[in-house]
Amino acid sequence: MTQDCSHLTALRRRGFPPEAINLFCAKVGVTMAQTVLDPSMLEACVRDVLNVTAPRAMAVLEPLKVTISNFPGDHSGSLVIPNFPADETKGSHAIPFTSTIFIERSDFKEKADKNYKRWSADQPVGLRHAGYVLSIDKINKDSEGNITDLEASCTKTTETEKPKGFIHWVANPIFCEVRQYERLFFHKSPEDQSEVPGRFLTDINPNSMSVITNAYVDVSVKDAKHFDKFQFERVGFFSVDTDTHHSKIIFNRTL
Repeated sequence: MTQDCSHLTALRRRGFPPEAINLFCAKVGVTMAQTVLDPSMLEACVRDVLNVTAPRAMAVLEPLKVTISNFPGDHSGSLVIPNFPADETKGSHAIPFTSTIFIERSDFKEKADKNYKRWSADQPVGLRHAGYVLSIDKINKDSEGNITDLEASCTKTTETEKPKGFIHWVANPIFCEVRQYERLFFHKSPEDQSEVPGRFLTDINPNSMSVITNAYVDVSVKDAKHFDKFQFERVGFFSVDTDTHHSKIIFNRTL
């Protein structure tokens, strides 16, 4: 955790629910002895709570544009997605599905080895919730050879011809900022000189926080309020930060 998350107010801002902290305290118990616990114990409690309380959404942190050349003209243009796939009684939300979508840049490789299960030039991939499989038609690049966007064709997913992998995506998305957090210290006890001879100042992770200013998220979160929590499929848990304003939603990565 970062230094900012060393007290309850900051834990709340990052998205740690009070139920998770209570669960953690119950598991640890009460003792008079000073004890150092691995942060993963608290993180496990947070996951247990958010798994059943944070509705799903889709977000793309490093967007790559995809144009679907044969997008089905008779498609309704929207899909209904369950908020909690394991319990569809907890409601659903609608998202658009259009001929232009955005995927995670890391979900495409021009050349991939046999263990790669996502999208490549010679390997199709499925779109989560959409019921379609994408195949590459054209890879567009800039003057330096960097991929700028993709052109693809789609076919319906069938029981007999399922792709190796499925990826998340967004269409007509909302711009958002994402603040990502890693642990501030490399060791669980940075004051322990047997592990960290130079003590805590030498154990600080310089990459404990990073900011993504041009991420995309699906429109289901457009009315989200401060401290609302979501699970972005295949990415992680996120909470709406108090710096959010009418023109931009800001998410803190919880885990």
